[in-house]
Amino acid sequence: MTPKTLDQKVVDIILELIASEYDASFMYKGMSNWAQGVGFEKASSFYASESADELTHSNKLQKYLVDWNVVVDIPEIPAPRVEYGSLVQTIEEAYKAEYSLYEKYEDMAKKMFSLDLCTFALLQEMLAIQLKAVTEYSDKLNMLEGVDASKTNLLLLEKKLF
Repeated sequence: MTPKTLDQKVVDIILELIASEYDASFMYKGMSNWAQGVGFEKASSFYASESADELTHSNKLQKYLVDWNVVVDIPEIPAPRVEYGSLVQTIEEAYKAEYSLYEKYEDMAKKMFSLDLCTFALLQEMLAIQLKAVTEYSDKLNMLEGVDASKTNLLLLEKKLF
């Protein structure tokens, strides 16, 4: 007897999400390296942790596929951007990336509802994680609103931001 596996449509959706999580991880690693290079140690540490979290999300999705007897090919991910104009720009980029990933999970969950309820439940968990990330970066952007974004001010605010 051959064990059941997931419908290919479901697999394709999850593979796309895995690629997005890797992309986010690489972006945060690039931000971490940039922040360290320009003296924002707390931001660098925070972004390094974010990078690791994104890998955890990718691993959760991969494990789900493997548990359903699917062989997972790791996707190719383009190299992350490594130059940023300011710390504020990294926060803005992170917010955009997290919100985009939130929208992707939301869209995929809607599609999954009629395809596979077990996978839908997994995507609801992932959507909750994304909502938390979007809220966190939104709070950072709100904190920066109206602030003179000079490096000196950002170094003083870094502890509160990260």
